[in-house]
Amino acid sequence: PPALLLVPDFPDGGEPSAERLRRQRVCLERLGRPAAPTDVRGTVQVLGGPGLKEVTVRYTFNEWLSFVDVPAAPLPPDPPAERYGFTLCVPPSLREGSALHFAIRYRSAQGEFWDNNGGRNYTLRCCGCPGGSPAPPAAAPP
Repeated sequence: PPALLLVPDFPDGGEPSAERLRRQRVCLERLGRPAAPTDVRGTVQVLGGPGLKEVTVRYTFNEWLSFVDVPAAPLPPDPPAERYGFTLCVPPSLREGSALHFAIRYRSAQGEFWDNNGGRNYTLRCCGCPGGSPAPPAAAPP
């Protein structure tokens, strides 16, 4: 049987722009590529400030009937942004065609901020990859 990979179903915007980070205060920086069928790893940038802060990634496998919040861990900073790393555990029951959706939350003394891909959430599709090459993401319906 073909190996399964989680393939992004959103355009790769590259590094977050300074303007986007200033506007949102939190941005997905990058995902490990290709995502393994057992976990998804990535990094986040936040526009830090003084005081306590919390960065979490909220994700679901069942179209938001339930979800899990996973804390992101601080990484060495890249001024003016602070960086955090995260790992999402993928259940072994994930099958080809299913999806993992996620969004990033940043809480600080300045408030609560989200990066949810412009309201669409970030989506990874479970795809078969014969020969070890990821299959292209599924096309969006018209």
